[in-house]
Amino acid sequence: MSSEDEPSSASEQEESSSEDETQNAIRQDLKGMSFEEIMKLKEELGAKVYKEAVLGGKATRTNKKPKTKTDLKRLNKNRPREMSSRRQVPFLGAEHRVERKKTTELRDPRFDEKSGTYHAETFKKNYEFVTQIRDKEVGQLKKQLDEMEDNEEKHKIKHTMQRLINKNVEDRKWQQKQKQLKKERDRIQKKHNKGELPHYLTKKERRAKELVAQFEQLKNTGKLNKHLEKRRKKNAAKDRKRIGIE
Repeated sequence: MSSEDEPSSASEQEESSSEDETQNAIRQDLKGMSFEEIMKLKEELGAKVYKEAVLGGKATRTNKKPKTKTDLKRLNKNRPREMSSRRQVPFLGAEHRVERKKTTELRDPRFDEKSGTYHAETFKKNYEFVTQIRDKEVGQLKKQLDEMEDNEEKHKIKHTMQRLINKNVEDRKWQQKQKQLKKERDRIQKKHNKGELPHYLTKKERRAKELVAQFEQLKNTGKLNKHLEKRRKKNAAKDRKRIGIE
């Protein structure tokens, strides 16, 4: 066996030495050429052939031993397979990565805890400018209503105006209610500071105070009679419905 291996190894050494000589000769020739001439030569021969001739890429590839199946096998089935450091191992498998890209999380910020807790006072304060925008829109709709001649369009404009006015009325009622609650909390806190037992209003007492305040406001604005007539018609309609009279 040794006698057969010696001539083969000698022939391989001769081939490698001859390839080295040719590569050195090519490199010496390239040293005397300009950069433009080298680039033209590379274009004519092609990048692959040029690299093999100058750098000896083909010889280096042939010398590399391909990995066999035995090299990739694990010594023990309970041990993980050793991965090459030349390729980055992904954090998740390909299937998990595809699913993560496809599935998009849809969430409503109004009902999601990630968006923070809802504070009614802070929300109303931040969006207080919306009430002013509604007032401007009501003024613009009034001008359109005066210029409009079509009855259907007039009905639509009136409906839109009434909707905007009702929203502003509800916002103002909410603001007044919050002021009353703040006064009540301040009164209770003062009683606590003095060491006295405060009186907590029930829902019935609070509702009675709200009705009194509403009555006084309607009386001052001159809309009391109109409000009472409206309530009378509403109650009469409820009575007719309850009795069964159309």
